[in-house]
Amino acid sequence: MPNKELDLFKVLIPALDGGMRDLYDAAGEDGKKDIKNDLWNLNRYMSSVKGNRDKQELAVFKTNEYYNKNWAVLGNKHPKLQWYILCQCGNTGKNEFHPWIGFKKKTGDNKGIKLLEQIYPNMKQDEIELLAQQYTTKELKKLAEEYEIKL
Repeated sequence: MPNKELDLFKVLIPALDGGMRDLYDAAGEDGKKDIKNDLWNLNRYMSSVKGNRDKQELAVFKTNEYYNKNWAVLGNKHPKLQWYILCQCGNTGKNEFHPWIGFKKKTGDNKGIKLLEQIYPNMKQDEIELLAQQYTTKELKKLAEEYEIKL
């Protein structure tokens, strides 16, 4: 991996915590490329912060409402605007610890998912997985009985 002009942990995340919008304009061409390439990671880090529940909820709320809501419109076409929005999300005025929240590991064959796939064949896979998380095992068994499907 080539050397980066702007390090994610030493420069970019602390700059977002401090609300340093001017960093994007001050960065050279390589720095702007670093920011553009790290927008996805920066989004993930800004949405998680160590602290009390209110602090954590505020971080998630700001990232979702300000940044994620407009992601489909902005895409990768406006990295400067995305940087500005992320600065708004992380603007706490002091350096925060932003833990990485990994992805959930896929579990093997889930009977609840298979059941819901049979009941709702036109539903998207991610929606079925989300719906399966909402049901308890007891509720899924009752649902299987109602639809006369064997688990």
